[in-house]
Amino acid sequence: MFNENKVTAVLEEIMARWGIPGLGVGIVENGEIVYARGFGVQNLETGVPVTPDSFFCVASITKCFVATVIMQLVEQGRLGLDVPLVQYLPDFRLDDERSRQITLRQILSHTSGMPDMDEAEYDELVAHPEYDEGAPERYVRALAGHKMIAAPGERFAYSNIAYNVLGYLITKISGQTFEDYLREHLLRPAGMPESTLFFPDVPRDRLAVPHLRVPEMVVNPVYPYHRADAPASFLHSTVLEMCQWAITCLDGGTHNGNQILSPASFEQMWTPVAEWSFPPLYEHCGLGWTLGHFDGVKTASHGGMGFGWTDFLTLLPEKRRGAVILCNEESSARSRTIRAALHAMLEKEPIVNTVSWMIPISQALAEGGLPAAYVRYEAIKDSPDYFFDEDELLNLAYQMQCVKKIAPAIAVLELNLHVFPGHIDSSIFLARLHLQENDRARAAAVLQKALAQEPANTTLIALLEKTQ
Repeated sequence: MFNENKVTAVLEEIMARWGIPGLGVGIVENGEIVYARGFGVQNLETGVPVTPDSFFCVASITKCFVATVIMQLVEQGRLGLDVPLVQYLPDFRLDDERSRQITLRQILSHTSGMPDMDEAEYDELVAHPEYDEGAPERYVRALAGHKMIAAPGERFAYSNIAYNVLGYLITKISGQTFEDYLREHLLRPAGMPESTLFFPDVPRDRLAVPHLRVPEMVVNPVYPYHRADAPASFLHSTVLEMCQWAITCLDGGTHNGNQILSPASFEQMWTPVAEWSFPPLYEHCGLGWTLGHFDGVKTASHGGMGFGWTDFLTLLPEKRRGAVILCNEESSARSRTIRAALHAMLEKEPIVNTVSWMIPISQALAEGGLPAAYVRYEAIKDSPDYFFDEDELLNLAYQMQCVKKIAPAIAVLELNLHVFPGHIDSSIFLARLHLQENDRARAAAVLQKALAQEPANTTLIALLEKTQ
C-alpha cells in the first residue's frame, strides 16, 4: 500500500513550485477509492477550496465516454465500426469525396483523415457559446467546406472535430439529445449521477474555473464552452465520480452489478490501432483511449488540456488500479502529478522532479517584462532544477493569445526561438500572430527563415502565400 502522507506532501510541493491554483486527485484499487484529495482553490478570486466534490471540466477525457457509448451501440447492432459514417449520417460531408469512406473505427482511433481546429478557431468557437439543441447539427453542416488532411485510415491525426461528429451521430441514432443519452445510458449507470455534459447544469458554487498565465495567473475571462463541442471536450465531473468511472472500466464495464459494456468491448478499445509514438503513455491509440506502458506495466489513459485546464485519467488494468488528476491551470505540471500518482500505484517513492523553465520566465515577465525574462533565462539555463523544452513557452504564448495579449505572446515566441532557433511550431505560431496584427512583412521574414530549415513544409508555404 502506498504512503498517503508522502503522496500528499509531493503533490503539495508540486503545486507550490508550479504555482497551481487548484488540483483534485483520486486513486482507486480493486474496486475501491483509496485516495481522494483536493488541493488549493477552485477560483483565485473567491478562494473557495477544492474538494473531491468540486466540479472540473475533464476536457478531452470526455472522448473515452463517447467511445464507450459508440461501443454500446455497436453491441446493440445499431452501429458498425467498419461501416461508412455516411450510411448513418447522410448529411455529413467534407470538401473531399474521400470523406464518404470514413468509418467509425477510424474516427475513434483518430485515423479518419478529418482535420482539427487550430488554436484561434477553437478560441473563437468557445468564446461564443451556443446552448440550444440545434447547435450540433449546425456545427456538422458547417464542416462541408473543410478539407481532409489525409486519406481515411492512412495515418494518425488527432481530431476534436471528428468526435463532435460522433456526438451528433449519437443524437441521430438514439433520438435523444447527446447529453441526455449519455446521462441515461452511461453516467448514471457508472455511478456518476451529478456529472454532466451540459454546462448550464453544473453547480457554480462547486466549479473549479480555468486559469491562465498571461504571464501572471488569472481566471480565464471567458468560461470556455460550446454545446457542439461537448463530445470532444466538455464533460464536467468530480474526483469522486471520475473514480467511479475508473472502477467501472477496470471492472470490465460493470458497476454495482450493472453491465454497462462487455469486457470484450473494453479489450477492443484497449487494443492498439495507430502509432502515437510518444512513450511512455502515448505509444498507441486504441478506440477512444491512449495506450502505453509505465515501468513495464500496461496503461490505458486519456488526457485533456486547454483553455486553462489540465486533466488525466490513467488505468493499470493488469493491477486493477487507476488514478484521476483534475487541475484548473494549463501547464506540463500534469506530467509531474501523473508520475507521482503512477509511482504511488506501483508502490514506488513519488518524487517532485524538475520544474519547467516556463515558470521562472513567466514570473520574470510579470515582474519586469521581456528584458527581465532574458536575464532570468541566462541565470537558470544551466540549473538542474529546471527542464528546458521547446514547447513550454509555446503554451505560455497560447495562453496569452487567449486573452488577446498579442504583443507579449509575440515576445515570448521570439524568446523561444532565441533558445530553440529550429523550432518550426514557434515560427508558425509567431507568423500567425504577426498576420493577426496585419504585419505581413514580419510574418514573411519569420516564415522565410523557417523555410530555409524546412523548405518542403506545406504549412509554412501556405502561410507565406498569405503574406503576399
